[in-house]
Amino acid sequence: MYYRIFGCLSMVISLAAVAPAAAHTGEANGIREDTLEQVVLLSRHNLRAPVVASGALANATPETWPRWEVAPGELTTKGGVLEVYMGRYIGQWLRQAKLLPATGCPQPSDFHAHANSLQRTQATAQFFVAGAFPGCHVTVEQRMPLGTMDPLFNPVIHNGDAAFRERALSAMQQAQAASDLAPALAAVEAITRYPQSAACAGRSECHLTPADSIFSAEPGKEPRTSGSLALASGLVDALLMEHYQVSGIPGEGWGRLNTEDQWQALAQVRNRYQDILFGTPEVARDVAAPLLARINGLFEDPASPKVSLLVGHDSNIGSVLAALGITDYTLPGQYEKTPIGGLLQFERWRDRGAGEVRFRLAYVYPTTAQLRDALPLSDVQPPGRVELALPGCGQNGCSDVQFERVLHRAVN
Repeated sequence: MYYRIFGCLSMVISLAAVAPAAAHTGEANGIREDTLEQVVLLSRHNLRAPVVASGALANATPETWPRWEVAPGELTTKGGVLEVYMGRYIGQWLRQAKLLPATGCPQPSDFHAHANSLQRTQATAQFFVAGAFPGCHVTVEQRMPLGTMDPLFNPVIHNGDAAFRERALSAMQQAQAASDLAPALAAVEAITRYPQSAACAGRSECHLTPADSIFSAEPGKEPRTSGSLALASGLVDALLMEHYQVSGIPGEGWGRLNTEDQWQALAQVRNRYQDILFGTPEVARDVAAPLLARINGLFEDPASPKVSLLVGHDSNIGSVLAALGITDYTLPGQYEKTPIGGLLQFERWRDRGAGEVRFRLAYVYPTTAQLRDALPLSDVQPPGRVELALPGCGQNGCSDVQFERVLHRAVN
């Protein structure tokens, strides 16, 4: 079966163009004198096809994976539709907050987009722009040849010190040891029929177990693990992408994925995998350093555009949050901690009376239902939004000095 989205993209853009959007202004936070001055958006790409046609995931189940309309790892048509909805919503919010002009196309001083040089990230940024600024010619920056990782978004280890490597490996091992993943791995095993797969051929006992994980933290490469945890995370990712792509199909997971408890178990595998590899503080600070430096530079440079969009990956968002010291948060209506199409919204506000600057951070994201049912986003059906408290700052955000301190801690 091929997965396709019904209707044409032009109709979707037309629909999004008339959908209203709610503005989360300072007034909504009870601070009526605040004016929004600048926003930096760090987004994860939208819905993509998983890598299941060959390799470890194909051999990890005796079942046949569904076929997709695009190549593995590429943004799907539905992913483009969903990103148009998000772009339209955020664009309307920015105009209602009076950060962008109410009409017309953005100027370079208003908006700039920079995406990793992969198809799914570049396409996500282009669809965001189509939703936010329909009819406008807005260029998306691509610094490397398509298919090549841009160093800004490449979530690799930068520190080559042997002592750092040992600390990183120890932190990953401790994080896994503190996670009770055996029941969740058993759920993945039952849904995929892993013991009956080609990967288990000739083995009398073959199960997904966290005990076989081997971690790696080599400079110039992503933090990695081999073994059951990595395999199970890939299987869960494929099942999640299928869940988002197709609406109204009963009996997912070849008819064996039917309950909320099962989805919660699968989500635990995926979320903990990301936390273990990219969420330990020292690893997160090292991996996220280029993006944090860019975010800091955008706020410090008076010539920066009012709105900057950076489109990368879940590992980018996860490592940035962990480096900032934000680990304990939940996203209502979502299974994933770093959902597709979600974005971190760094905001700089100024009190018009006192002139004081406040920095705030929010996670804006489509819910599982909005992704699955391709629901347009509006003030009636807004995306999820969770305000994230930056460590050492007050309820209304960070002062200039506090925000500088948060960023300094995040990279040192």
